[in-house]
Amino acid sequence: MKTRKVAIIGAGGIASCLRARLEASGVNVPLSIRRNQSNPTLEELLSKEQPDAVCLAISTLDKGESARDFILTAVGHNVPIVTCEKGAWAYHSKTLEPHVGKIGFSAAVGGGTRMLNYVKGRLLARQQVEINAVVNGTLNFVFDEMRRGRSLGEACAEARRLGYAEPGATDALSLVNGELTDVRLKTCVFFNTVLAGDEPLTPDQLGLLVQTSHDLSRLSDRGADYRAVVSFSNRPPSTEQIFFGNSFNVFQSGWYISGGFRLIGNSSELTSWLPSGVGNAIHIVEGELGSGGKYTLSGPGAGHEPTTSAMITDLEELLR
Repeated sequence: MKTRKVAIIGAGGIASCLRARLEASGVNVPLSIRRNQSNPTLEELLSKEQPDAVCLAISTLDKGESARDFILTAVGHNVPIVTCEKGAWAYHSKTLEPHVGKIGFSAAVGGGTRMLNYVKGRLLARQQVEINAVVNGTLNFVFDEMRRGRSLGEACAEARRLGYAEPGATDALSLVNGELTDVRLKTCVFFNTVLAGDEPLTPDQLGLLVQTSHDLSRLSDRGADYRAVVSFSNRPPSTEQIFFGNSFNVFQSGWYISGGFRLIGNSSELTSWLPSGVGNAIHIVEGELGSGGKYTLSGPGAGHEPTTSAMITDLEELLR
């Protein structure tokens, strides 16, 4: 990357990782500001420092209003912005869509896989498409560890220790429910940026995936048989989908959309592509009865480094 000036919004691990990676590559990072910082504001920073781009590395603590406002401020100054935040595209895609050419958002879904870009390319001129995806690396790690013999409590504690959990997770219940909220957001981001026509999807339409303590106790006995999977199909799903507890199943703009803790059992169609560890993956079946082929993309999911890598790639493309 040529010598550039990039501003960062955020004060967490991803923001710190971004600063270190950018500065190591010769990028000038004049200042980082926090989500609620009043001096200087992003408006003042853009006017004073005139950065070439902005990186938005904040978590979703609202319905995407904070991220939406940062994005609109940046593009209003004709400055491209890269984000890993999910709420803005989940709740405000109609507002952001006119500025899509100045927004890099591949890090919002799929960690380091950049699966949004991959799917955009695969779906061109396809008549029948069925997509299954693992979009939350933390839950994948937890249930993959259970399949390897660990208890639910042990797997959740390890996920927290490794820094994979969403902010605020203090025990297994808060970790699982926090990650399920992340699944709802990412399902909407995926749909709104890759599949939607004039009718975007919001998390409110999916309902809640919240698990109770009793649910988690039951799930701890059978967790090795489940994975958090979301599916999109423009035809009725070809196989029965069995979920544990709360799940979502909606029809929007010609697409059947479902998600939750899906029973995998010995299904070769599922187990053939499911990622291991903290990975994310997407499996696409194209054409009638798969006549167009099957395509799988997988890679690292949760974690600061994969997210940072995706953001930097987006940044390079926007500044090219």
